[in-house]
Amino acid sequence: MIGITSYGAYIPRLRLDRMAIFQSMGWFAPAIMVVAQGERSMCNWDEDALTMAVSASQDCLKGMDKSKLDAVYLASTTLPFSDRQNAGVIKEALNLSDGLLATDVVGSQKAGTSALITALDAVSGGNKKNILVTASDKRETKGAYFYEMWFGDGAASMAVGNGDDVIAEFLGSYSESHDFNDHYRGASNRFDYVWEERWARDMGYSNFIPKAITGAMEKAGVAIGDVSKLIYPCFFGAEHKKIAKKLGATPEQVIGNLHKECGECGVAHPFVMLASALDGAKAGDIIVVAGYGHGVDALVFKVTDKIADLAERDGFAGTIANKKIVDNYAKYLIFRGLLENEMGIRAEAETQTAMTVLWRKRKMLLGLVGGKCRECGTKQFPKQDICVNPECGAFYSQDEQEFIDTPAKVKTFTADMLSVSFEPPNKYGLIQFEGGGRMMADFTDCDQEEIRVGLPMKMVFRLRCWDKDRGFRNYFWKATPVPGAAAEMDKINFNDRVAVITGAGGGLGRTYALELASRGCKVVVNDLGGARDGSGGGSASPADNVVEEIKKMGGEAVANYDNVATPEGGAAIIQSAIDAFGRIDIVINNAGILRDKSFLKMEPENWNAVMAVHLHGAYNVTKPAFSIMKQQGFGRIIMTTSAAGLYGNFGQTNYSAAKMALVGFMNTLKLEGAKYNIKVNTVAPLAASRLTEDIMPPEIFAKMKPEFVSPMVLYLASEDCKESGQIFNAGMGYFNRAAVMTGPSVQLGEGDTPPTLEDIADNWEAINSMEGAKELNDLNTAMFDMLSPPAPAAEAAAPAAGGEIKPADIFAGMADTFNADKAEGVDVVFQFNISGGNGGEWNVTVKDKTCTVAEGKAGKATCTIIMEDADFVGMISGTLNPMTAFNSGKLKIEGDVMKSQLIDKLFTAK
Repeated sequence: MIGITSYGAYIPRLRLDRMAIFQSMGWFAPAIMVVAQGERSMCNWDEDALTMAVSASQDCLKGMDKSKLDAVYLASTTLPFSDRQNAGVIKEALNLSDGLLATDVVGSQKAGTSALITALDAVSGGNKKNILVTASDKRETKGAYFYEMWFGDGAASMAVGNGDDVIAEFLGSYSESHDFNDHYRGASNRFDYVWEERWARDMGYSNFIPKAITGAMEKAGVAIGDVSKLIYPCFFGAEHKKIAKKLGATPEQVIGNLHKECGECGVAHPFVMLASALDGAKAGDIIVVAGYGHGVDALVFKVTDKIADLAERDGFAGTIANKKIVDNYAKYLIFRGLLENEMGIRAEAETQTAMTVLWRKRKMLLGLVGGKCRECGTKQFPKQDICVNPECGAFYSQDEQEFIDTPAKVKTFTADMLSVSFEPPNKYGLIQFEGGGRMMADFTDCDQEEIRVGLPMKMVFRLRCWDKDRGFRNYFWKATPVPGAAAEMDKINFNDRVAVITGAGGGLGRTYALELASRGCKVVVNDLGGARDGSGGGSASPADNVVEEIKKMGGEAVANYDNVATPEGGAAIIQSAIDAFGRIDIVINNAGILRDKSFLKMEPENWNAVMAVHLHGAYNVTKPAFSIMKQQGFGRIIMTTSAAGLYGNFGQTNYSAAKMALVGFMNTLKLEGAKYNIKVNTVAPLAASRLTEDIMPPEIFAKMKPEFVSPMVLYLASEDCKESGQIFNAGMGYFNRAAVMTGPSVQLGEGDTPPTLEDIADNWEAINSMEGAKELNDLNTAMFDMLSPPAPAAEAAAPAAGGEIKPADIFAGMADTFNADKAEGVDVVFQFNISGGNGGEWNVTVKDKTCTVAEGKAGKATCTIIMEDADFVGMISGTLNPMTAFNSGKLKIEGDVMKSQLIDKLFTAK
């Protein structure tokens, strides 16, 4: 079978917004507005028809044995050399066999399809078995012109062969050749001379294309109704549609002219459109492709089932998606050499290339070939006589090693504003190849902001410098970020993490599982498979289905069917994570049931069932996980509460009580886990699930997708999360934090006399006020806060006679303020660490109703007070409230926080 065995495409990353052309030049040529939609592809300053051809060829050769190629045909009308075999440069760049034929096919816009027919004929005749045909064009136009809008830059490649690996069988072709000139370009001219458009449309495209396509279909024995995709170039949009109508094709059969996506890519355009068709082709599809220019070539192919076996490649879909929009028309003009700009004296360096060196070092310079040591396997670039491995150091031990398709990462980099660059700053650095080898490389097709150490890079063949005096272009390989790699590095990932999600067979749990797995997490999908009220014997299918979904997308997961409501079930769930993956990092307590009834109708059975799953279930799963997380020094635990628990909901006393109890569970667990980097948080999701479908209006239920909740849960499960002990509401894309707030305390009664009921009544407004309310982190802090009511405004303490009060002055007189009668049974050591210019360290020991104040550190302190000197003086003198200092972070207390409150009792400020 003869036909296409592989394909590839390349569209430059840069895309010029056509509206930028109009905005800059519309004052001069307002008519160009009618074609100013979408984007046209544009080469970077270091790209041309040859570099694009290499990139397209690389894409085409993925998964192929390139040593079997017999020939390389390169078709273009804009090749950089008139008398140098441009296809030969491709051969060297791709490190192909010296024994193949390299041929340039030029002179017409249908050169690509003509080269393809020639290759198919050569294979059919048996002289050649495998041929690479690449078409590439970078056509130039003058500014502010329709053709500047219509044209685009691009390349595509087709591999042709005879064997059982053909993906599109060649059924026949038909060609017409005419010296019909709707445009031409003289040998010494830079731009095309173009005749009027009506002539090109009526006598050219609409006349020749239908004839050739009809002729090809007749030779292949297919009718227009058999054709799956019809491909032909024509940048006149209306005329493109008329040609399809003339052939009797439906709009669904026709590949559009790609005007909005990239523009017409000249000789490469039929190949680019063919690559687009092959991207989505299936076995049995009939594809007709035509090339136009001084006549027409038309070819017919039938897609085979081998297309499903092709190695992954960019194709048209991948290359068109990798884009950066340029809205700077001046940049386009400078890159094309249409605007002469000053490059500075640094650009005056000699650019002559020594042909002798280029020949001797051609494999290194054009093919990026380095060495690999036969003795130790170390790779290096460039190839040297001595192995770079210090433990090896073998002489003359290196075989050739290609690096063009080897993944690499940035080791170091710089962005230089002083060196010459068409797109400053000049970006370059050291890259490390996967498996060994490194080199200094220029970076291209990237912004300074996206470059970082560790960024995955790939090698691209680019123009290094241009010797304009001699007309010679010097090429080398540069590094460019792998498309999407920078964004991927910015993504929060869960690589090597293991998560247990309870109730993950559907709804929120399923979404959490899929999202975590998509970011590299290994997942235990727990689900009993019972009814939403917890009844039934359970089923394996919900958990199994989610595991299957994860595996299909390339993730790792195992199913678990144990019941969270028993300690044995909780332990088994965590053990399944250890057995499958060896660790546990994340627990999402998501399992739940509903048994709603008003309080007086709530039987103990329904109360206990809800408690068993929500509250006891979280305990049963979290306890064995917490023990492992403590040993690991890492863990993330997420509880699931509800608005019903936080705020109440009629008919859900059991559910509300369980959900609020989980908040209390979190509040203490956050303290016990803090030392071990175990963060415990709670989410209150508002999402559609089988638990909520009956209690929400249908129109609201439809909007409450779990996907609008999962980002919050994944953040709380990530290493990036530094919060612990927090509650977050999440639903419908809205997020906020909920908190338990405590108002300022009011001190009533005097001395040892308790306040009266009337005191409460008289001060009710102040007691009930939430003005100045704050969050309190734990019980000790709450008690400290309650026992430290806001002090009345006090005047600043007067400085001592000798000047300002210093901490040393306070400690010098501290023994005099000691209240021995309040120290009965007290045995404490207070350590004061005061920072600042007047700071120092002091310790105060109270034992047997005596007080000792000493400078320095105590051997073992009961609690340690840490403050800056000015804040300490302010607190002691009464201008800084202790609780305000504590909440603001100015006062830090380590050790037994409660014992620190004795200071106010034991010492009287003077």
